[in-house]
Amino acid sequence: MPSSIVVSTLGAFQASVSVLITLGYGLIAARMGMVRAGTARDVASLCRNVFLPALLITDIGSQLNRHNFLSYAPVFIWSITYTVVSIIMGRAAVKMFGLPGWVVAVVTFNNTTSLPLLLTRSLLETGILSGIAGDDVEGAVARARSYFLINSLVSKVLTFAIGPELLGEGVVHQAEVDSDDMEARKEPDEETTLLPKPITSHLVIIPTATTRIVHDTRQRSLWRALKRSGSFFNPTTWGGIIAIVVGIVPSLHRAAFAPSNEGGFLNAWLMSSLRNVGALFSGMEVFIVGSKLSDSFDVRPHEASPNPSKGTVAAVILIRFFVWATISIPLVYLIATKTRLLGDDPILWWSMMIMPIGPPGMILSILLEAVDAERRMKMMVARVLVYAYMATPLMALAVVGALNVTQAVQATKSAQL
Repeated sequence: MPSSIVVSTLGAFQASVSVLITLGYGLIAARMGMVRAGTARDVASLCRNVFLPALLITDIGSQLNRHNFLSYAPVFIWSITYTVVSIIMGRAAVKMFGLPGWVVAVVTFNNTTSLPLLLTRSLLETGILSGIAGDDVEGAVARARSYFLINSLVSKVLTFAIGPELLGEGVVHQAEVDSDDMEARKEPDEETTLLPKPITSHLVIIPTATTRIVHDTRQRSLWRALKRSGSFFNPTTWGGIIAIVVGIVPSLHRAAFAPSNEGGFLNAWLMSSLRNVGALFSGMEVFIVGSKLSDSFDVRPHEASPNPSKGTVAAVILIRFFVWATISIPLVYLIATKTRLLGDDPILWWSMMIMPIGPPGMILSILLEAVDAERRMKMMVARVLVYAYMATPLMALAVVGALNVTQAVQATKSAQL
C-alpha cells in the first residue's frame, strides 16, 4: 500500500509539473519576444470562441445521451454550490484580514478547463487512474473530460454573470482607499472641518452615493443589462447548448457520433474537423496563460511596485489548494457512500473532488478589462496568478488524496452489496 501511494504521488506530481512546464514555455516565449501581447490576446480569443466550443460539442455531445442525462445533474449542482461557497470564503477573508476587494473574484473563479483537461491527459499517460477506471481506461478518461467540461460551462456562465460585480467591488474598494489616502495627505487649511473624519466621510458619502445610484439607474442600467446578456450568450455557452442538444436528441447523436456505416453521416467529416480544432484548446490555452502572465513583470519607469501583499497571496493559495481540498474530498466521499445521488461512476466522484481545486482562471484578466480596472490593480492580480500557478504542483496532493478516497468509496459500496 505505501509503495502504491508513492507511485501515485509521483505520477500526480509529474502530471502537475508537466502542466507547469507547458505554462513556462508560454512565459519564456513572451519574455523572448516571440509572443507579443496582441498575439496572445488573439490566440486567447480563438481558444475561447473557437477551440473551446468545438471541444464542448465533441466531448460533451459524445458522452451525453438521453439515458445518462440526469447523471450529469450532480456536476451542475456542485459547480454552482462551490462557486457560491467560494464567494463567501473570499468575502470572509477580505473582511477578516483586510485584503483587497478583488480577492473575492480571484478565489471564486478557478481554472476549470485547460488545467484539469491537460492534467487528466497527463494522468492517463502516467497510468495512475487505472485503479478507478476499470477495464476501459480511455472511456473513463473521456467521461472525466466531459464532467470537467460541464463544470467549465457552468463556471463560464457564472463568471460572466457575477464576475464583473465581484471585481467591481474591488475597483470601488481600491478607489475609496486611494481617496482616503489623498485626503489624509492633504494639508489642513482655513476650510478644513473640525469634525472627526468618520463623520465627514459619511456626510460626503450620502449625497455621492445617492447621485451615483440615480445616475446608474437612469443612464447605465439598460446598457449594462444588454452587455451582460451579450456576455452570457457567448460562443462557449452556445457550444454547450449545441452539445447538450446533439447529445440528448437520438437522431442527432447517431448522425454525429455513430460510425458512418451505422448512420453517422456527420461523424467522418464535420465531427472529425471539430475534434481537430477542439484538440488545440488545452495545450494552447495553458501556453497562452503563461505568455499573458509575463505582462506582470513589465513595470514602467517611476511606476509603483505592483507586488501583492504576502497575506493576499497566502489567502488565495490556501483557499484554492488546501481549504477546498479539505472540503470537497470528504464531502463527496460522504455523499457517495451515504446516498445514491452520485450514482456508481468512480470517475464522477474523483472528478467532483478535484473540480474546486486549483489556481484562479485567466478569465479574470478579461473581467478586469470589463470593469475598467486601473493598471496597477491588473498588475497585482496578474502577479497573484503567477504565484498561484507556480503552486500548481500542490495539486498532486489533492489528486492522490481524491484517488485514494475514491477507491475507499468503491470498497465501501462493494461491502454494502
